Amino acid sequence: MKLSARTGIILVLFASSALRAQAPTFQSLMDPTIFPDPQCGMRVEGAEIEGPVLNIRTTGAVLTFDTATGIASFQQRIGQPREVVRLQIGDGPLGRPRLTHRGQGLAFAEFSAPRFNLRANGDSLFMLHALEPLKVTVRRSIEPGFSSSWKTNHILLDEYGGFGLYCSQLDLADGFDPYEPVTATYRLPAGAVLWIGICPPKPFDWERSFKDHVVWHWSNTLGYPPDDLLAAWSKEGNIVLLQAEVMLWKDWNLAFEPRLGPAEFARVRETVHRHGMRFIVYTSPFYFLRNTPLEKHAFNSFVNFTNWPPGTPTGENIEQFMAEIERLLKTHRPDGLYFDGQYIENPAALYALARRTRALLGEDGILEWHSTQALGSELCFLPQADAYVDFILRGEGRDGHYDDLTYLRYFVSGYNTSNSIGVLCNNGPRPTPELLHRLLAVNGRIHTIVSWLTEPKLTELIRTDYHTRLTPALREEVERGIRQRQAELPIRARAIQAERRALSTQPAWDEPGKLASSPPSHLGGQASCPPVLAESFDAPLDGWSPSVSPLNQAPFTFKDGALLISAKAHTYAYFTHTLDRPIQGFVVQLRQDTDAGQSWGPAICVRWKTGQFLRLGVRSDGLIQADINGNQLLGGRYARGRSIWLRARWLKYEGVIEASDDGRTFERIWHFHPTPLMNANAESVSAGKVPYNGQPIDHEPDPGPAGTCAIEDLRLY
Repeated sequence: MKLSARTGIILVLFASSALRAQAPTFQSLMDPTIFPDPQCGMRVEGAEIEGPVLNIRTTGAVLTFDTATGIASFQQRIGQPREVVRLQIGDGPLGRPRLTHRGQGLAFAEFSAPRFNLRANGDSLFMLHALEPLKVTVRRSIEPGFSSSWKTNHILLDEYGGFGLYCSQLDLADGFDPYEPVTATYRLPAGAVLWIGICPPKPFDWERSFKDHVVWHWSNTLGYPPDDLLAAWSKEGNIVLLQAEVMLWKDWNLAFEPRLGPAEFARVRETVHRHGMRFIVYTSPFYFLRNTPLEKHAFNSFVNFTNWPPGTPTGENIEQFMAEIERLLKTHRPDGLYFDGQYIENPAALYALARRTRALLGEDGILEWHSTQALGSELCFLPQADAYVDFILRGEGRDGHYDDLTYLRYFVSGYNTSNSIGVLCNNGPRPTPELLHRLLAVNGRIHTIVSWLTEPKLTELIRTDYHTRLTPALREEVERGIRQRQAELPIRARAIQAERRALSTQPAWDEPGKLASSPPSHLGGQASCPPVLAESFDAPLDGWSPSVSPLNQAPFTFKDGALLISAKAHTYAYFTHTLDRPIQGFVVQLRQDTDAGQSWGPAICVRWKTGQFLRLGVRSDGLIQADINGNQLLGGRYARGRSIWLRARWLKYEGVIEASDDGRTFERIWHFHPTPLMNANAESVSAGKVPYNGQPIDHEPDPGPAGTCAIEDLRLY
């Protein structure tokens, strides 16, 4: 994804929403006639009421719901049987439920006092539909090893599994905190739906993870490889991924019709099959633009190529897309599909996409989706959707996270989360022995990119350091690492809680106008901490080097103690200072006057030699923007034409980003998880119109109008 899915009755049931171009909703998926059958071996194994207790067993979970107390206990069954989360529903005894549906695909119960419905699917997704206002209190039963959130969607995991929370109301104040005993409180209005997903929903297929290996082809000139290349690839894997979207299809944003005709597509299919392989082809629900307001952005050639099109994050195009991939499968008969991006801002559409596509493909068809952005812009994801997918590809453009074992373990590998095969999308930097060792240690996989096969040393590395390790001995190694890291979680949790307390106070920074208080000494606190670099921008800069777009002529002036920048909106113009020392925070004072830049607005960017970076700035639409190793966060508000102070601080596990309109009282906007190397020596810092990725690039083809902004003060600590 470039940034920086049972037929029959199901299709009929979704048809009415197609007429209105509506996406699937949490409420629509409560309907027991939708997805009534089990898929991918995930089943409801039993549902019964015994006295006041409702018991539901799925492949991956057990729900024990005592209506006399209103307490629902969710236990995971796979890997490590134990309770993972407990819900208090309402404030006391509930009315006796009525089981209205009980089959292998789902169980459905109705409650009358208070009024709500509960649906349980075979994939261990439990859906609670409030028919009147309902309070739900969530208490975790496991120690957090990883958590991530996008609005009212959260996931909390340890090494053996965990749970996710997903809500139809994205604007509720649920108070989610993975380190507090009360993890979240949902005050659901009438009509709202809350999902509880228990992980993992299915066992991990170790044998398949050793056997299936994908050879990945992309090209901006060649969509249909010749027979000799296809034959050669059979030595490297048993599945071919033909991704070359523009060269594969006549109109890749609008339809999936072979660019070189059906006969050429059939040649590739027959050659692949003749050599004992299967193949999957590029499609994209996210970038499928036909009959949408975005259709005008479709492109079909790299000649005079300017910009990748926008996509559909919420799933309004699902009916058109599903009809098109059904036609593709029937007409051209690939063995499976590769989805380049999904519905990242609508969990209901994401879930429907996975289940409907699996129904079209059947149990043996191959489904891979590229899901570097899974839900929103964070590392939140929905394992109950991922569980219907064979390969989950993550990490494109996230090179700064490749050294982060937590990122690889929980977001990439998929082990004990969805238990689909997690693949690192390292189509940028070449794999190294260290990266392959780190990835395999957490049960991640890679594809073989076709261009690597022209590099003998790299091909040999993949064979010796990757393929030869895909044996049962790897399982023993992975499980050994899981036991070790799980034993360390309580210590880690205490350290994180201490860091959170420290970051909730004012920093002990020796800075005019700031309150100084000392964090705990074991966190490196001291009575007063002078900046390692301070710049007031009241004179020509010493030790700073400029980077200026050719579209900007003499953009810098100094006036009234500020660096003034006059430049086109979507172009770069900034200064850089080398650092070569560790830092743990900064504060910058800046102002956006007439500058119309957004991801090119005034900002500060700190970089590390490993390619990691943290950029913090403001946008012409009044939002604050943070870019952390390729993940973009938008939030907060500020007034154009007035100064704003932005502050970032981080320790070993936790970091916070804050803002102030007076330089004294700061309000937290986000917290984030710094990667380990963000506490190593920083390489450089830039200030000015620094692009979203910290690189000297313009937005083509539209540089935007000229405008002004200012950097008024900067201090690093």
